[in-house]
Amino acid sequence: MKKNINLEIGERVRLTRVARGFSREELAEYLGISTLFLGYIECGQRGMSLGTMQNMCKILNVSADYLLMGTKNSENIYQDIYNAIVELDSKYYPLAIDSINNLKRMITIAEMKSKEM
Repeated sequence: MKKNINLEIGERVRLTRVARGFSREELAEYLGISTLFLGYIECGQRGMSLGTMQNMCKILNVSADYLLMGTKNSENIYQDIYNAIVELDSKYYPLAIDSINNLKRMITIAEMKSKEM
């Protein structure tokens, strides 16, 4: 069964809102829409106007392409990584850097193995 586009967009809106630390009430207020309407958007029961989408993209710092299609450009990915790290207590920064470096090594090893096959 084909998934409803409003469900997909709504899920991305909800996930991004939560990741950015906005409550539903805060985001709705910034957008100038009701909390109930934002809830309908997030649940996929309603679509939004282009103006609302444009404002949402600005407030949530995401591209319309991401909300519509789920694709991320490198700028959004860098921002997501940055946001994830700065939300940590600073005592965990070295662990975050070590984890990223370990991930890079694992990817390099996996790529080398796939080339051998």
